[in-house]
Amino acid sequence: MRQETFFEFIKKTRFPFFITWPLNLAYVAIVTSLIYQGIKANIGTAIVGPLFITVGFIGLKLFIYGKAYRMYSAGGRAIKELSGRVIQVFENVGIYIKGFDLLDQNKFYPPDINKTIYDFDFADVILTEGTLILMGKNKNFGVDTYAYPVEITIGNQGFTSLPKAKLLDWQQNGKRVEIQIEDSQYNKPIKIDIKDRTEEIKRWLTRHIDYDG
Repeated sequence: MRQETFFEFIKKTRFPFFITWPLNLAYVAIVTSLIYQGIKANIGTAIVGPLFITVGFIGLKLFIYGKAYRMYSAGGRAIKELSGRVIQVFENVGIYIKGFDLLDQNKFYPPDINKTIYDFDFADVILTEGTLILMGKNKNFGVDTYAYPVEITIGNQGFTSLPKAKLLDWQQNGKRVEIQIEDSQYNKPIKIDIKDRTEEIKRWLTRHIDYDG
């Protein structure tokens, strides 16, 4: 799970058209203009200019993919760190976030890509011997986008290098399970409604909360 290399990730990932098409159109327009001007005035411009723009265009795309891959692959590294431990993995679990405000951060600068943005509708959920890992993701315009994963702990101990949040409370909410967490990156607690695999997650919460208490 999430063990793809960077180039395997690029092959399987497609960004929304409103991100890629403006870049592609701008690239084609600039290169066409340089070639046209170069043919009329300076052949060197027709060769060097497009080459320079092409290198920059590829570099920009690799930068964008690199940022997305870093968030995606953090989940894969966490799974490797859990090697030898008993875990349960549930993919594409429906999630509903309550009480999250991106402007409620403790600090905005410097920007931190490792900060979890709790703005997702699905998550891959991993239950460990004492923590719950959320790997949030969205599907917008048919494309998966990823949030940086977070390891939710009952006490202070975690098993991975992921950012940590603390489980404050949980309750049954109809057919859903609602957990309340405290992430030190934000000022207020965050509530997360888990829509799927609720029986398994409820058993895990009951077992570990009772044990911890």
